[in-house]
Amino acid sequence: MMPSFLRTVKTAILVLLVASSMVLSFLLWSDNLQEGSEIGLAQPHSLPIAATPSLAQTIRPYEIDVETGDRHTVIRPGSAAYAFWTGQLLTARPMHPIVSTDMPNSATLRVSFQFGIPLNGAIGKSWLDGLGQELVGWQCRTIVIYAMPGWSTCSMALIGNDAGGQTQIFMEQTTLSVPSLESTAQSEAAEAPYSVWDDFEGESRVPENGHMQRIVYSYTEPEALPLIQSFFLNPQAITKIQENASTTLWTDGSRAVQIDKGADQLEYEDPNAGASGLHSEDYLTAIDFLHAHGGGPENLIGFDLLGMLTVNLNGPTLSFAQFVDGYPILDNAADYNLDIESGHVLEFDRPLWTLSTVVRQTQVSVIGQSQLISSLERLGSRVNVHTFHVELGYVPVRQSMPAGEIELEPAYYVTNNGGDVWVLDAVNGAIIAEGLA
Repeated sequence: MMPSFLRTVKTAILVLLVASSMVLSFLLWSDNLQEGSEIGLAQPHSLPIAATPSLAQTIRPYEIDVETGDRHTVIRPGSAAYAFWTGQLLTARPMHPIVSTDMPNSATLRVSFQFGIPLNGAIGKSWLDGLGQELVGWQCRTIVIYAMPGWSTCSMALIGNDAGGQTQIFMEQTTLSVPSLESTAQSEAAEAPYSVWDDFEGESRVPENGHMQRIVYSYTEPEALPLIQSFFLNPQAITKIQENASTTLWTDGSRAVQIDKGADQLEYEDPNAGASGLHSEDYLTAIDFLHAHGGGPENLIGFDLLGMLTVNLNGPTLSFAQFVDGYPILDNAADYNLDIESGHVLEFDRPLWTLSTVVRQTQVSVIGQSQLISSLERLGSRVNVHTFHVELGYVPVRQSMPAGEIELEPAYYVTNNGGDVWVLDAVNGAIIAEGLA
């Protein structure tokens, strides 16, 4: 029989071995290495489910195009005019729908509500007043309130496509007063007139004698660790790889999150997504995913690849663009982009900054159609305006700005039918960037 003191010694040695093993395991999984690859994180950090942006906030017209006679204007989100026109649309009470494949010509009033995603019975149904909920495969991107000569009340047209991709327009009568709405539209078009031309994308609109705000914002950044951990099923079983001075990769061997501090960007990939997800609609999947991974600001509006205002060579399924003072930020790096397949998010990227408070703002004049054409002609030969599509918005500038501040500069985002892209300063027409596509 083993003497009692030997049993005591062996027990003590065993306890020491177990204790040292636990300490070594803790150090290994606690992110204590300073260089190279690291395994694990010190403690899991739960990230609460975000409430913003809400589904309704992201599904709204990104602009309202008003035409009365030969006058045009554009109504922007956040304005009193935007609230008025969307209020008219939501309370129109349409009736007696008929189906057509063409819009009537010679309307005396035409107010077009432009959406970045197709509306159907599952997505954006509040804008359809019940129509479309029973129409399998039908979807609509543009809703028009219009009036013909001699009419006393307006009609509404929901311009969409059927399941086969063919144009299918539902036209409905409303009780909206033509004289009242025409008077409002004429006043708005006189106050802020726009030039309009047909192009390869549809139409471009440029303000005449327009003004915008040049805005400096302070911004905040999300806490990195909880955000990173939210993408992994087991946050304590991931490896951290310092790729270079500004870029860090986190992976569990399947999913990966890259943080680029130089560009202030987060990119997520999960190429091994499995079975179908919870939702049949990718848009609902996207909103749930955003909420589970830090959320986003309330100023986001959703776009699909067809509706996007910028060229994104990565071809995301859905993109949520930020709108400031009614205008989009025309920079892919400012968008929340998702690539979705069978209800699973394969890729996601987002900025690591969120606009906070206005530091200062200055009203500036923006160039109109003739000055814009002159700026484009400096690029080469004589310009045919119909071969160019133009979007007006903001581009973010951080170079030479104080820490924690970002400037939003008015800019024209110009594309042509050859796939070229230019970003022009909307104040003086100077080229900010080109050759993005």
